[in-house]
Amino acid sequence: MPWARDPSLAGHSEMTRRVENEWLDDRVFHFALVEKETGQVLGVAGLNRDAADSAELHYWIRSDRAGHGLVTEACRVLVEWARNELPVTKLSLWAGTENLASRRVAEKLGFQHLGRLGWRPEGGFGEFEAESYELRFSSATAPPPRAE
Repeated sequence: MPWARDPSLAGHSEMTRRVENEWLDDRVFHFALVEKETGQVLGVAGLNRDAADSAELHYWIRSDRAGHGLVTEACRVLVEWARNELPVTKLSLWAGTENLASRRVAEKLGFQHLGRLGWRPEGGFGEFEAESYELRFSSATAPPPRAE
C-alpha cells in the first residue's frame, strides 16, 4: 500500500487525527502496532463498519517483521474488542490471493474462506486478485447489548 512505504509514529498520528471524527461517529477504528521497546511502528490494524452489526477487519505489518505472529496476536485482541465493544455479529476481511501470510492470519483467527472477492482492490502496485473471508459470532457467544 502506498502509505506503508515509510511508516512512522508521526505519520500514523497524523492519519489518526484525520479519521478521529469517523471514530467518534462509530465508523472507523484504526490502531498502530507499535513495538514497546523502541516505539517503532510495525504495522496497523483496524475495523471499518459496514453495517450496524458488522465491520471489515484490515491489517498490515512491515515485511521485516512478518512471520512472527504479531499481526495474529494484535488481531485476536481486536476481534475480541469488536465483539465486546462495538458489538458486532460478523467481521469480514479480504486478502490478496497471492498473499499467503495474510490469508494464514485470517485462518488462524477463525475466519471462513468465502472464495474470490467480487472486485479487484488497488494497492501500491496496481489492482490485484483477492479472497473474501468472514467470521460470524454465534448468538450463544455474542455479548449482551451495550447499555446506552
